[in-house]
Amino acid sequence: MSWKVCHATVFEPEAYLVKGFLEHQGIPCLLENGRFGMDPVRIGSLGTIKILVPEEWIPVASKLISHRTARRPAVAKVPRLAVVIAVDFRHRRRAGRPRQRGERP
Repeated sequence: MSWKVCHATVFEPEAYLVKGFLEHQGIPCLLENGRFGMDPVRIGSLGTIKILVPEEWIPVASKLISHRTARRPAVAKVPRLAVVIAVDFRHRRRAGRPRQRGERP
């Protein structure tokens, strides 16, 4: 059985998430970590973590990954106007602590 790369990332948590997602879908996969263990290099091929699947599963795995990482269209952001909320902190402070002798209510 020949294994091929279906996804590559420099972030280890992302690699484990993709691997878990594919395994949950019933696709066998392996991780190939190109990082040197003592020095976390994330440059070029030295920092790449590859997710490998059997060659016959490449189309299915690639399609599943592309659907999970598809960008949603940006929602037009409406600027919110600032709202001023009047809070009487003296009132809240009195209710939260016991009164001292001689203190006004």
